[in-house]
This record gives sequence, structure tokens and C-alpha cells, in this order.
Amino acid sequence: MRLRLQDIEDGPLKEELYCSPSEFPVLRGMEERHEARFCDPLFFQLRVQKSGQIVEVDGQLTAEVELSCGRCLQPYEQRITGAFSLTFTPHPSAEEVLDGHEGDEVELETDELGLVYYQDDFIDLLHPLQDQLVMALPINALCSEDCLGLCPKCGADLNHETCDCVKKPFNNKFSALAGIKFNSSEN
Repeated sequence: MRLRLQDIEDGPLKEELYCSPSEFPVLRGMEERHEARFCDPLFFQLRVQKSGQIVEVDGQLTAEVELSCGRCLQPYEQRITGAFSLTFTPHPSAEEVLDGHEGDEVELETDELGLVYYQDDFIDLLHPLQDQLVMALPINALCSEDCLGLCPKCGADLNHETCDCVKKPFNNKFSALAGIKFNSSEN
């Protein structure tokens, strides 16, 4: 998944990529750990534009993924979509990075934080696209906003069955303050 810089010399390049999830190491690891199952293919729609040595990549991603609900643990499918913008710049030499800095630590400037570096005449899209896909995944996967989850005592799926477990009342430590009355007299 590489772009040649000479292919984008003449103006903006529009590219559509259909990729297998197995091409991405992190996605492969998520599948091996049963965290998610990505359905073929993953789809990326890219618009690539070069200005000097800076390359801007604006894109959309679409993927079907099977996740486990964080409440009831049942698998469900979800469509993942997202827009992203990436800025690529040539990788600086070691002298450029350390110029004016002492020791091994280099502080990044604000304008350097969002940059992705490339070397030679190619831009490798594998890791930046993988990062965008992982960031588009939900933090708390839910099969439905109304999912009732599992009973914390017996483990019954409360979406499909009821249980006879006694629900413990919520112990609100501030409930003792409910009976306090204050005098509201003005001086």
C-alpha cells in the first residue's frame, strides 16, 4: 500500500483501495485475540495532493466489523465509517532533528505533531490507514443503546430472559441529608 510521489506530480490523485484486514498487523492481532472480526473488504477512498514536498491525504474509510457488546457480550455487526486527513512530509535527517538540541530528547513543535514522515519517493499508507481504522472503532462497543446487559449475580442475559435475583437497593450515603431543614431567615 504505497503511493509513488511521481504519480501525484500532475495534480490531485483520487484513489479507491479495497484491502483485506489481514494486510494490517494490528487488525490481525485484534482478530487473533477475538476482540473484533473485520469483514472483507475494508474500503478507503483517498484524495492525494502534493504541494512542494508536503503531501496531503484526505480520505473516507468504511468497514464492517463484528464486535462483542460490552454489556451482554453477544457478537454484533457494526458499520464503521470515518473521515480523516493526513499530512506527509520528508523524514528529516538526524542532523536536522538534533540541530540546536542537547542530549537525546527532542521536543516536538505544535506544527510537527500531526505529521507522518516518508522516505525516498514512496509514501507507505499501511500504518497511517491502520491507525485511522483503529481510531474509528467504538471505545465502548454496544449492540444497542437499550442493551440491558448481564445480571451481575447469575449472569443471565437480561435482553432475552429475566432472573429472580434480588436487586440490592442503591446505598446513597447522602440520603441521610434529605431530612435536614434549614432556616431561611434574613437578617
